[in-house]
Amino acid sequence: MKRRPGFAGTMGPVSARPDRAARLRLVLDRDGPTCIWCGREFSALVQPSTEHVVPRVKGGPSWLANEVAACRRCNAERGHRTPVEWLEECLGRGWPADPARLVRALEALEAAIATSGGQRRARPYLDAQLRRLRRSAARSVGAVSDAVGSVASISVYPVKSLAGRAVPRAEVEPAGLRGDRAHAVVDAGTGEPVTVKTTPELRQVVATGDAEADTITLAEVLGRPVRLAASESPQVDAAAVHLVSRQAIDRAAAGDVPEGCSADDPRANVLLDLPDGDERTWVGRVVRIGDAELRVTRTPKHCLGVYAEVRRPGAIAVGDVVHLQPDDVPG
Repeated sequence: MKRRPGFAGTMGPVSARPDRAARLRLVLDRDGPTCIWCGREFSALVQPSTEHVVPRVKGGPSWLANEVAACRRCNAERGHRTPVEWLEECLGRGWPADPARLVRALEALEAAIATSGGQRRARPYLDAQLRRLRRSAARSVGAVSDAVGSVASISVYPVKSLAGRAVPRAEVEPAGLRGDRAHAVVDAGTGEPVTVKTTPELRQVVATGDAEADTITLAEVLGRPVRLAASESPQVDAAAVHLVSRQAIDRAAAGDVPEGCSADDPRANVLLDLPDGDERTWVGRVVRIGDAELRVTRTPKHCLGVYAEVRRPGAIAVGDVVHLQPDDVPG
């Protein structure tokens, strides 16, 4: 068999290593003109690059057998996440990632190591990734995880009835997102609650989380003295966490609104991207996002999305994969 310059039979170590441009051409010739992670075809707008399927920090060798074709976006966003973790995230985002292609890449590297020897650090890492992929494939052909979507955005509402602010990540505590609905607006003279139902102007004010600054802004907007009172139970009128999908919002905008609900902004904490799902079917199910675990308890009476209680506190971030499991599956 005639071999291309720079290739070993296993695409393992070579004496004259090709430069980066040559390696990219060889990998594209081997794998085809699409990104292994998101499935996009390479073009002038989707530039190809090579990346190590087993990261160098985990002992991955500088061999062509350890390089795959990836778009620059995926290459940059993956960071040091394992191949399976990043594949699951890509699938959760609705991208046409190919689990079988990843298995082939890992098996080719496994064969190269078996032929060339060494790579003590990479071997256990590689074995663990292949075991995880094979177990997932055994549970469901072509499925890699229970991923159903991803986190599109996170919002915290420091003051009830006021507009919220988007954050890239948040700590989910037993009572909800840290700092969420920690204060309520009350009349400075009577102490009576001031709500958006009676005072729609509240929605114009974006809470900063600085009680003094927010109080001054509110007094100016409302034209009367008010103060912020600490909420003993920030989520008593709702739930610890409010989730909604952008697909549900789009359906509502098109006129498909659940009975009794409004198509207005649901003021949810977590906006989800669910390519093929409907969160209102999740009641009684457990959702894992980042380090947190939530149990969906009910659908709101008057707005979109679902309410959930916190089973396990933890950090969540924009881009995190959303995993759905039955309630009786241990976390």
